[in-house]
Amino acid sequence: MNNNIFSLNRDYIMQVKSNTLHLETLALKNFRNFSHLTLKLPNNSILIYGENGCGKTNILESISLLTQGRGLRKAKNEDYLSQNSFIHDNQNSWGINARLNTPIGKFNIGTGIKDATENKSRVVRINFENASQIQLGKIIKVSWITPQMCVMFQSSMSEKRRFIDYLTSSIDPSHLNRVYKYQKLLRQRNNILFQQCSDITWINTIEKQISELAVSIVASRLDLLEYLNGLFIEEKRKDLLINNFPPVEIKFNGQIENLLLKKNAVEVEDYVKSNLQKSRLSQETDICGPQISQIEIYNRLNKKNINISSTGEQKLLLISLILSHARMLNVRFNFPPILLLDDIVEHLDEKHRNALYKEVSKHCAQSFFTSTSLSAFEAYPHEIDKIHLPTVKNNFKSYYDFEMEKF
Repeated sequence: MNNNIFSLNRDYIMQVKSNTLHLETLALKNFRNFSHLTLKLPNNSILIYGENGCGKTNILESISLLTQGRGLRKAKNEDYLSQNSFIHDNQNSWGINARLNTPIGKFNIGTGIKDATENKSRVVRINFENASQIQLGKIIKVSWITPQMCVMFQSSMSEKRRFIDYLTSSIDPSHLNRVYKYQKLLRQRNNILFQQCSDITWINTIEKQISELAVSIVASRLDLLEYLNGLFIEEKRKDLLINNFPPVEIKFNGQIENLLLKKNAVEVEDYVKSNLQKSRLSQETDICGPQISQIEIYNRLNKKNINISSTGEQKLLLISLILSHARMLNVRFNFPPILLLDDIVEHLDEKHRNALYKEVSKHCAQSFFTSTSLSAFEAYPHEIDKIHLPTVKNNFKSYYDFEMEKF
């Protein structure tokens, strides 16, 4: 990749900042603790505040489901159904509908399930026509930070890979679909080998598909790292690095990653296919692939591995990574993501809270905060619209009337 694509003047970008990606309206039906909720949303930074348990995170979760994937909680589709609606009204469906303004036009997005007791697959509709989640990834980007993510770096390697794969899907909308298909094919192959099936043509076909997907998945991950590295180099050269949030460096270590540095994709696919064939009769042979890639995350400034960083340092590195990823999407693709910042302000000291406010206030897309504290946002550097959720839930006059997508 040519780093010249990152030629930018960030000061100029911020002066002409306009939220080209924002939700105009959001409607929920039978979703979590909301039987019905419809909001008209300003093209601005937004604070949703209220006491614990009123549904602030549920609203952010609904927004995270307007793009591909399982949302910020990674819940099952049937778990979104409002229990009150199921128990009292015998309603088995839930839905989310939004009007969206994007750099490529305006869209109406609807998603939900028609009957949680029968078909639990999530339906997607764009402009009232059936669509795929991949198509969602082409018209809206969403990134989030939640308190649960702050301990992600202490979790399993598979959880880290899932996190990187979600970030990768922002530059390659087909990436998550490839990951899911790859995992499914691995399970099919294991079942065939376990059953000692003698259909060589069948297993050869599956292994060919696995090898192609493996290389494609790793290549997309490496593209993400290259874009982030390019942004860092350009921002460092122009002295535009964010103060108080240390820049992050991510490294992948794996056979496919190393081979792609020396060979072309077709040669690497042949290597993976050969590796799969050798492992059919020997459990001692490791199957190389994106499912065993190792991820190392560092503070770029002091080269400190995040695994030995304090909880506070890990939190700052996570915020730094999400913010740099958002800037990369804006600079490289002119497609900044909607930011969902769930209950993170209370966990920052004043210096880092103000640094976060300053950065988010410059973001070129709509941003959502949640908090129990209104006073914590008195220092926000620009205008921020405030939604007191308990008041909205109990004041139907504040609802904005528009047609709810039917599921």
